[in-house]
Amino acid sequence: MAEARRKLSAILSADAVSYSRLMGSDERATLNTLNAYRAVFRECITSHEGRVVDTAGDSVLAVFDSVVEAVQSAIEIQQELDSRNQALSADRRMQFRIGVNLGDVIEQDDGTVYGDGVNIAARLESLAPAGGVTMSGQTHEFCEGKIAEPMEFIGEHEVKNIARPVRVFRAICQQTGSAPPEPVASSTPEPAQPAKPSIAVLPFTNMSEDADEAYFADGISEDIITELARFQELDVIARNSTFIYKGQAVKIQDVGAELNVRYVLEGSVRKGGNRVRVTAQLIKVETGHHIWAERYDRKLEDVFAVQDELTSKIVATLMGKVFDSERRRSRTDERTGNLKAYDLVLRGRDLWLRFTKEDNRAARDLYEQAIELDPEYGRAYASLAWSCITEYNEYWAEDPKVALEKATSFALKGVQINSASHTNRLVLGLVYFYSKKLGKALEAYEKGIELNPNDPDGYVFLAIALSHNGAPEQALQRLDHAFALNPNLAQWHRSIHIVAYFNARRYEDAVSVWEKLDDPPVYFYRWIAAAFAHLGRKDEAHAIAAKYLETYPEFDLVEHLSRMPFRLEEGLAHYAEGLKLAGLGRDLAVSHDGR
Repeated sequence: MAEARRKLSAILSADAVSYSRLMGSDERATLNTLNAYRAVFRECITSHEGRVVDTAGDSVLAVFDSVVEAVQSAIEIQQELDSRNQALSADRRMQFRIGVNLGDVIEQDDGTVYGDGVNIAARLESLAPAGGVTMSGQTHEFCEGKIAEPMEFIGEHEVKNIARPVRVFRAICQQTGSAPPEPVASSTPEPAQPAKPSIAVLPFTNMSEDADEAYFADGISEDIITELARFQELDVIARNSTFIYKGQAVKIQDVGAELNVRYVLEGSVRKGGNRVRVTAQLIKVETGHHIWAERYDRKLEDVFAVQDELTSKIVATLMGKVFDSERRRSRTDERTGNLKAYDLVLRGRDLWLRFTKEDNRAARDLYEQAIELDPEYGRAYASLAWSCITEYNEYWAEDPKVALEKATSFALKGVQINSASHTNRLVLGLVYFYSKKLGKALEAYEKGIELNPNDPDGYVFLAIALSHNGAPEQALQRLDHAFALNPNLAQWHRSIHIVAYFNARRYEDAVSVWEKLDDPPVYFYRWIAAAFAHLGRKDEAHAIAAKYLETYPEFDLVEHLSRMPFRLEEGLAHYAEGLKLAGLGRDLAVSHDGR
């Protein structure tokens, strides 16, 4: 076994930009470019007395005895690659990000290195702009006055398992003036930049020693998203899209391109004892520069003040001054003076999102404890309503009628306490929907959208109600609007198209949606089985129905149809006929409640 030894080294970490896109477009040409550019790395690193340690995938890792030589090597590499890119078409240019750190590494006899110094170098690389070089504060101190290129400070960043934030600088490389790669030609046009300022809030990193505290960092991120979304002058990307980056070492420019935003907010949360430290950095995607960075070190009970300050600073930076009266008017009051109650609701939400019978029950217990601590906590009541309606809809309740009654009571209480919360209105709409009070459901959803027009969930829930209310084409319009707000909605949101298309008798369109889904929720197996059945494709309908029955073996057609909230009897009969043709029930009489 190789014997490891510690040493102080300058570490260079590099990674190609948009490598997957380049490979997808022309694999052979991309590999040829990558090999040629790796040769540039090796030549330049060797000439500065460095050593290439690893070239896995599209990355390069090297170590130097001299930090000045490491930074100079990085700058020269970027200048040479920029020059070579001029000979390539805009869509074939390959750019790299490079990070340089001076730190302690563990080196084995076979030459491999690892440790905190390497991890920080990789994090610095992810913060670099395409074709740029970033470095740690300590690296900058050694290089200051020894490197011709100017350096600029771009903020402090926390790194997982590193106690103190890392100060980050960027070298302003003097390149040949190449423009960034132009958009790749595609059958799908590139989305236009939104007219309004647009922002994505990445899930804040949990820096606490206890990994189980991740729910708290998630809660902070979600609350900031919610508060920002209430400003109609700002486009805010929803949680569903930004949380796919959770736990990943992201590159801000890639995130900006994928989500079509101008700004990205990233940060971290460290919770310990009765204190919480929140750091946040607002980054302009186009340049990769930090517009603003701040760190809040507070007693835990001040966490709401921290969130308020974050929101105010971001909005002020992006939109100019917002009148205090307007800011107060647009805020909701989903707060509680009891931090323990707030903590219980966050824990409960973390369990509820796992979507199992046991976790749903455990989440409800936590919500009930939160209400015991603060009987006027509107968010806790709304959360209870969500858990009850989930229990009802998933056939987990021993008495479905009681579950629906409880959901109604809790939802109404939540709205009574906080009438300005759009999420409280959405759950009330869902309760009315399953109670077959479609008029009231539509009214609740419309009010929720009025309170927060930036939340695509409101339009999706409204689409479900419209589809059952005899207006499936209107439902499809609302779905189009939801996906215009957030093109990266989840499988569940996409599957709602199946319901709307089925109710519009557009079975082929429903099948087309189905075929593009990776993992649709089992709930929608009923709808697509009925669509296949109406198309006369009985074998496929029966196969999907059989899979549905694996999850719901006690399915009872008559009991199920008695729950369905169709306004028109012909809509219910059409749905029932599809289920029977698919093999999900015998030719039984259909009961209908036309409220």
